[in-house]
Order: sequence, then C-alpha cells, then structure tokens
Amino acid sequence: MANREELQDRIGRETFDLVIIGGGITGAGIANDAALRGLSVALLEKGDFASGASGHSSRMVHGGLRYLRHRQVRLVRESLKERYYLLRLAPHLVRRIPFIFPFFEEGRDSPLVLRAGMIGYGLLAGRERIGGHRAFSKVELAREEPQLRTDGLRSGLSYFDALTDDARLTLAVVRSAQQHGAVTLNYAEAVGFERTGARIAGVHYRDALAGGEGTVRARVVVSAAGPWTDDVRRLAEAADTMRPTKGIHVVVSRDRLATNNIVLFGSDDRMLFAVPHGDHTYLGTTDTDFSGDPASARADREDVTYVLDAANSLFDAELTDADVVGTWAGVRPLLRDEGTPSGVSRDYDITDGPPGLVTIAGGKLTTFRAMAEGLVDHVVEREGGSFSRRPGACRTRREPLFGGGMDDFERYAKAAISRLREDRGVDEEVAKRLVDVYGTAHEAVLAGTAAGGELLQPLAPGVPVLAAEAAYAVEHEMALTLEDFMSRRIGLMLFGGGDDAAVSAASVMAQVLGWGPEALEGQLASYRARVADMFAFKADPQAASVATKTSTTTPN
Repeated sequence: MANREELQDRIGRETFDLVIIGGGITGAGIANDAALRGLSVALLEKGDFASGASGHSSRMVHGGLRYLRHRQVRLVRESLKERYYLLRLAPHLVRRIPFIFPFFEEGRDSPLVLRAGMIGYGLLAGRERIGGHRAFSKVELAREEPQLRTDGLRSGLSYFDALTDDARLTLAVVRSAQQHGAVTLNYAEAVGFERTGARIAGVHYRDALAGGEGTVRARVVVSAAGPWTDDVRRLAEAADTMRPTKGIHVVVSRDRLATNNIVLFGSDDRMLFAVPHGDHTYLGTTDTDFSGDPASARADREDVTYVLDAANSLFDAELTDADVVGTWAGVRPLLRDEGTPSGVSRDYDITDGPPGLVTIAGGKLTTFRAMAEGLVDHVVEREGGSFSRRPGACRTRREPLFGGGMDDFERYAKAAISRLREDRGVDEEVAKRLVDVYGTAHEAVLAGTAAGGELLQPLAPGVPVLAAEAAYAVEHEMALTLEDFMSRRIGLMLFGGGDDAAVSAASVMAQVLGWGPEALEGQLASYRARVADMFAFKADPQAASVATKTSTTTPN
C-alpha cells in the first residue's frame, strides 16, 4: 500500500472525477461505487475512517421493524433488500442473529400487533427473507433468556435480523474502494473550497496529524460528512439541513448480564437492545437532540442512568455504574424534522448546489450501498459529460467487499481455522477471531510473521488479539494512532480491553511508524485520556448513582 506522503503527492497532482468529503460508511460506499464504475476518485476524512457515527452505532444491519409504526414502508423494504445483499457481500462481518421481544402485562405493545408487523416484515422481505418468526410462551421465554424478570412476563416473539462490526465494515468498504483505484486519505480535514468562477472545483484540506495543507482538484465534490454535513455546507455558504441526535451504548460483562439473543425492550418512545458480544453485553441506545461538535459526544450521567434503569426493569441484574466496562456515543446525521428524535426519518436526501457540490445527508448504516448507488447515479446523470471517462453501470450489488467473496462462510471458516491451528499453531479462539474479523485477508495478517515469533503472541494474557494485527493495521489498514487500532481496528477500547494490551500495541506500532519514546508516551497518554472520557459520567454530580435508585421504567 502506498504511504501517506505518496498519496498526498498523488492527490496534489491529479484532477479527480469525484472528491468525497467524509470517510464514514456513506462516503466509503460512494467511493467504492464510483471507482467500480471506472471513475477517478479521492476521499478525504477529517479523522480516522468510521471515527464518527459509522463507528458508534448499534452495529445492526436491519430492516427497521419499528419503522413500520411510522408507515415508512419504502424505507423498510429497501433496508431488507440491503440486509440481504450485505449478508452475501461481507459474510465474515455481517451475520444473521435472532432478536427476541418479550411482552409484559403492563407493557405498551400488543403481541397481536407486533405479530402482524412481523408478518408484514417477512412479506416485505420477499425472496430476501432470512428467517421466520416464532412465538414463545412465558415458560419457554424464561428458559431461553434466564435473566429476564418473570414478574408480569406474558410471552415473547422472535425474528431474525443481522449484526455487524460497524467500523470494520466501513474499513472493508474503504479497502474495496482502494482495490478499485480510489485514493483514500484519513486525517485530512476539508477547510475550504477551490473555485473556478462560481463553481466549486476542488477542496482545500489540512493534514490533521502533520499540520500541512493541500488542495485536491475535482470535477465534482461530494459531501458525505455525516453529522458534520452542515459544517461543510457552511464552507460553501449553503443552508443547514441537519437535525443531529445522539445515541449512547453501555457495555457490561457477560458475567453480570448474559443474553442468548438480542433482546428488545421499550422505554418511553424508544426501542432499546441488549446485545451479546463475546464476553460482554452492550445496551442501547438513546436518541436525544444534540448540538455542538459531534466529536465531543459522550455518554453522560443522564444517558447511562436511562439505559441501566431500563435494563434493570427488564432483567434480573441490578446493574450499577461499577458494572460498566465501556461506553460509546455517536451522533446520527438525520435530516431536519419537527417530530420527536426517535420519530425522525432515517431516509436520506441528495442536494445539489452550489455548482460543483453535491450533498448527501441522512440515511442509516444498513442502506449505505443503496445511498451510494443513488448518489453516483444522480451525479452521473447531471455531470457525467465532464468526467474523464464514460462511467459504467453500478456493480456493488454483486462485487464482494474486501475480505468477503466466499460462497459458504461457515465451511470456509471451519477449514481456515483448522489450517491456522495445524500449520501456524494458533489458538482456536484466536484463529476463529482472525477469520471472523479479516475473512479471506486473515492469512495476510500473518504474512510477516515467523512461526513462534513475537508477533504471533497475544497483546496481553487472555486477550485473543495478536501483536501481528497491530503491525498489519499500520501497514495495510491506515491506522495512524493507538486509538485507531484499539477502538476501530479491533474494538478492545470499547469492550474493556485493558491497558496492558494498549501498551503492547503501542510498542508494535512505534516500531512500524518510527515513533520515538516521546511520541510513544504521547500516544499512550492520549489513548488513556480517551478511555477516561468514556467513564466521565461516573464523576458527574448531576444525577444520583444508579445503585441507589429504584427503577420505575416499564419494559415495553
């Protein structure tokens, strides 16, 4: 892979058909779609890829069952189709998983109404259906989910949707775009526009790490900046379009709360989830209006209390602050709307203007591919005559994402895990994780290691992540900071990975990136400050500790 200086030199010399601002899932999807059509593409991301909303979601690839309540039938149908595509395009990262909805005597939801909704959900999925639904009696449900409170429990319903690793999925799309010729640069913040007369003809950017500046010229500039959309539009003196909302998640150990399925539960007008994730369970999400810099969003006292109280009302767990081992907060890039935050549409909009700039805003993780297809179709129709070549048709429904491409993932994974154990002596848990995370690229992670070498050792005792992954993240996945690796490449930061693993990872990255002792300590200090920020709610005096509260939240 070309180094950062080579990439910056290239984008300074060329004029691209499309320059995309934003390296979340939407911008990455547009880059991949356009590159596959033969267009020349450059993508600029102000932070790390997926460092905004795309790395702080509920990690679900789903049709949006609850959107049927708001009669958003077209959005649900599109989401169900996109779910089906992603299960085929990235089977290592997108997995089918059962969801369970329990019903309580005092709950707001009727089993008959929800069952009718599930029938409609299945009909909308049509041939892309990934499983049916089933009813659970109280006894069956208590056996399936032993920690559910049984007081007032009536019955339950289950159905299938899908789960992913949002940051890894975004990275897979970025790497797919690179494979097809796109130039992608993280830590490159758009700070202004190059103009030819009244038309925007390029982007001025600042290197957020080294501090230098540059300009990349474009026939069309696309803003896919997520919750920063209005910031980019203000650079072009265009009107605001967004209503950002914040969602937080709380992580606890599986020893304190264990579910066998994703369990849905309601609180006020918001749907929450308890999601099993290895040795942990994560809980969320909230949906509240947000103003300010999206990078400053965090789980505050009120957010965490809300989520833990809601979980305690449903599960026999009595969770407190002390049980929280991780949090994350993200800002959704929703379109301006006058309704409640949870009722704001998850649809998207494409806006032209000023000349040379096209903005895409709104949407959700599940529909990123369809959003990208719609955006590139729109740009080709209006600007295609100015491009360097005639673009081809959209190919993203069929082209596997980076690391995908296997017809039967379960069979592929079984054989790959066996080879890793027999040929490389890799522990089974580590081998399974390598295949799940990297798919067909798992062998490349180990390509620079010798049998029994230091890079084949775990980052820390009990952590199923190899030191080789830190080197690979720098050399092939554009990880430039310790947080890039710990949070978005392997997720340990979010799921209680521990400081020992961070120290080991920093040591490996220092060797590859050439950090001296001062830079290494600076990376560790910055990372530890970010981890501390995840738990800042514990010092917030604005609300009483959950441990001293009696929950009054109705489960659903």
